[in-house]
Amino acid sequence: MTILRHITALLVLLFFPVGAVWAAPAETVPGRVEALYSQRAGEMLRLFGRDLFAGPPPDDGPALGSVGDDYRLGPGDELSVLLRGQVSRSSRHRIGADGMLLIQDLRPIAAAGQTLGAVKAELDAAVAATHVQTQAFLSVLSLRRVGVLVLGQVARPGRQSLSAYATALDALMAAGGVLPDGSLRAIRLLRPGAEAVTVDLYDLLVSGEGAAADLLVDGARLVVPPLGPTVAIAGSVKRPGIYELPPGRSAVTGPDDTSDLLMLAGGALRPGRDRSTLLRQGPEGTERPQPVSSTDPLRLRDGDLLLHMPDGGARAGSVTLSGAVAEPGERTLTDGMRLADLVDRAMLPPDAYLPLTVLLRRTGAGGPPHMQALDLSALLSGREGEMARDGDRLVVLSAADVAFLRGRSVLSLLSGQAPDPADLSVCAGLAALAAALSADPEGVLAAGPLAQAARGVDGPPLPCPRLFQADGDLVPFLLRQSVFMRRGSLRPGPYPVAGPTSLASLAPLSGGNHDGKAKASPGQVADPDGDGVLLSGPVRQPGLRSVGGEEGLSLRTLLSGPGAPLPDAYALVALLERTDPVGAGRRPSLFAPADVVEGRFDLRLRDGDRVTLFLRDEVMRPASAPTEPDVPDPLSPDIRTLLSERAVALRGGVMMPGEYPVAGPVPLSLLLRTGGGLKPEGDAERLELLPPPVPPRGRDDGDTLGAMPRTLTGGATASTLIPPGAAIRVGLKQRPQERRGILLAGEVAEPGTYDLAPGETLSMLLDRAGGLTEDAYPAGIIFTRESARLAEEEGLRRTARELDRQLGQMLGGKNPPDPARVELARQLAADLRNTNALGRITVEANPAVLGDRPELDMPLQPGDRIHIPRRPLTVTVSGEVLAPASLLFDPDKKPEDYLREAGGLTRFADDGRIFIIHPNGAAEPLESGWLTHQVPTLTPGSMIVVPRDAEPFEWLPLTQSITTILSQIAFSAAAIAAISN
Repeated sequence: MTILRHITALLVLLFFPVGAVWAAPAETVPGRVEALYSQRAGEMLRLFGRDLFAGPPPDDGPALGSVGDDYRLGPGDELSVLLRGQVSRSSRHRIGADGMLLIQDLRPIAAAGQTLGAVKAELDAAVAATHVQTQAFLSVLSLRRVGVLVLGQVARPGRQSLSAYATALDALMAAGGVLPDGSLRAIRLLRPGAEAVTVDLYDLLVSGEGAAADLLVDGARLVVPPLGPTVAIAGSVKRPGIYELPPGRSAVTGPDDTSDLLMLAGGALRPGRDRSTLLRQGPEGTERPQPVSSTDPLRLRDGDLLLHMPDGGARAGSVTLSGAVAEPGERTLTDGMRLADLVDRAMLPPDAYLPLTVLLRRTGAGGPPHMQALDLSALLSGREGEMARDGDRLVVLSAADVAFLRGRSVLSLLSGQAPDPADLSVCAGLAALAAALSADPEGVLAAGPLAQAARGVDGPPLPCPRLFQADGDLVPFLLRQSVFMRRGSLRPGPYPVAGPTSLASLAPLSGGNHDGKAKASPGQVADPDGDGVLLSGPVRQPGLRSVGGEEGLSLRTLLSGPGAPLPDAYALVALLERTDPVGAGRRPSLFAPADVVEGRFDLRLRDGDRVTLFLRDEVMRPASAPTEPDVPDPLSPDIRTLLSERAVALRGGVMMPGEYPVAGPVPLSLLLRTGGGLKPEGDAERLELLPPPVPPRGRDDGDTLGAMPRTLTGGATASTLIPPGAAIRVGLKQRPQERRGILLAGEVAEPGTYDLAPGETLSMLLDRAGGLTEDAYPAGIIFTRESARLAEEEGLRRTARELDRQLGQMLGGKNPPDPARVELARQLAADLRNTNALGRITVEANPAVLGDRPELDMPLQPGDRIHIPRRPLTVTVSGEVLAPASLLFDPDKKPEDYLREAGGLTRFADDGRIFIIHPNGAAEPLESGWLTHQVPTLTPGSMIVVPRDAEPFEWLPLTQSITTILSQIAFSAAAIAAISN
């Protein structure tokens, strides 16, 4: 069904007028005006009224029976007349072009321009004058259509066919909605024979009235001009947004100043003193803030941005607990309450950060609160006895909050790199940090020890926590209170503390090697005396291990207990990096974790060593696994090169064949175990070893000599060490079974899935299935093959890529194409890229024909799908005809007869490219002289397709190719329709 929906959408796009296709709602991507205001305001602002076009398309008029007596009839309306009494009959009547309603035995009734109620009264009078004791009932069966031309800044400009109940808003929605750079207040409505009217959608949005709610007439035109002057309001208001000024004015209608704009935005979120600011751009482009109050409003003009930031609203006699607690919120301040009374361990999550909590306390002069660092552990133990004050707020941090401080975005700012505007717009904490660094370039944060330490650390990319999105000033405060854990830490970065703190208490948090009594204070960088050994990768507990002690630390001790490898760790190779005593870098070496764990290898470790284990999926890259260009390689290029140079190939009857990197010669049994063991058809006695090539003696030009393969004595149980570069192949006891299923469906005696016999053809398969039924129609066979489907899809994708390339070249030229045509071409490219092909092949399935001409008997392949349909009795006419339909087959009819019965061609038809799709999927064009000669033969189940004129794509060099591709899609649609029926 998904394939059918995609194909149907493409057919509708090609064969029907743009006005007849439902237009997708306006793009939700912010427009340029919205992006500019949002950047200035620091929050996302949308154009007021743009959400009108975000919903589903409008209903096409009222449901049957819901037309009221005030509906004004016109030519094209279809009515139902029911007489009951002495005369009983029912009839259907359409109001003609002359506006008259003609009913048998009754006088003509002038219906056009009259309301439904008035026509009912006239009908009752006419029936009473003609028939005795007869009642008349009148209802509307179908409404007439009106054509409205919508132009300008809409998603799909052009002629729209609408119900007689349609309004200007319905026409705009049918055209895809007003674009972000289109006006909602200066839309011009031109009716035939009437003066132009300005449609202001704000009237409809605010009061529910206005010209946007008036019914349209046939031939009306709507013109949407570009967006006019605008103002915006943001902050603590109920409806922040961007508001367009009316045409010809420099201030909004009604609200002329800042107080009126605040009312238009729904008012403030809560009462209280305001500190609103008007941001106005001068002629030179500089933005200057102007304070505003409710008692002294300022008049508005184009480009003004009002930021409403009310003060007040704080509750007296209360304290607040927020952050990482189970029940955040306000608490009643009681006599003698201490800060320690606000929090206990039961309300803290497991990841609560204990070394520090932040107290925000009101200042006597007003303004931002004073921040104070407290030890959360001391509060929980009762050692902290400070009294709580009215308005205090205690903020508890979580591990995720602190982790953000050692993230890439924070460390890059600390190290002096330029901030990313996108990060600053979504995270108030980063914006506050950037402002603090800029305000004090010689201060602690910008030039202190933490800034120096951050230059050598690259943290992970972490999202901004919600706490720092709401309270941005916490970030620079926490950094000033931090100890920077650097050398010897698995997770280096700043860690906030309330005061001098033991490094051993921070070691579990940073993954550091701190087991002494050393302390550090806020603003310091903590480096241990010894670097320790860093263990990382798929082990039970990664982190730093101390080398201390007389016996030291060995690989075997490191990879045991907490450091034991996990089941998904790669067993044949791991990395040991050791500081080069001569140079400044690190020297890598490889070892096999399996050898260490099983006691075949061990090594004494040194301070500063780094041991890295790999995941199996990181190391193994099977040839059968597709490579995704957007997914980065988890291993660095140097490590990947090092591993690829030391690989053993494992082939044949093993469960997981592939290239296995090894640290050195590996036992055969370990290699086979890592490869998942032998397959059921693998022969444990037949193992072939191909040694690695060796360079010839006396030559250093890089040439190598190939070695001859040899059979391993003992097979899979041989105690042989396999060197890097060698290849092992496990023989097979028997040829592996191949899936050879074929699906046969439809009008055969025994439909189902059949196993394919060697050399089997279509006629043989039909004989095995009991032959065709009496209702079978072999001329309409649908035969699909996977290889054909893949080739068709690749053609569609290739055409889409070429269309994108040519479209990009044209957009960058001197005369770019019309935006409406560009959007149509982009949608076509997207549809081509997302369409699933069917892979239909034209074959002969008539047993009589196959008996006489065996060369037409199609050889079968595994995976083929065959459907034999019932004999159809119709010929389908689709595309650019007035009434697409399936018409009864008549052997005496010609193609033009079916086209005439379908109402004839529309004015959008391309009569030079009409073609016929025969039941078996073959296509045949109707040549230029089809009305007089060379008429193709039609058979039951054929489809006559009248394509739409390719005028929207005539500016593209790919027009002919796109028409061919879409014709292939039409074939698939016909096949799917036949299967569905």
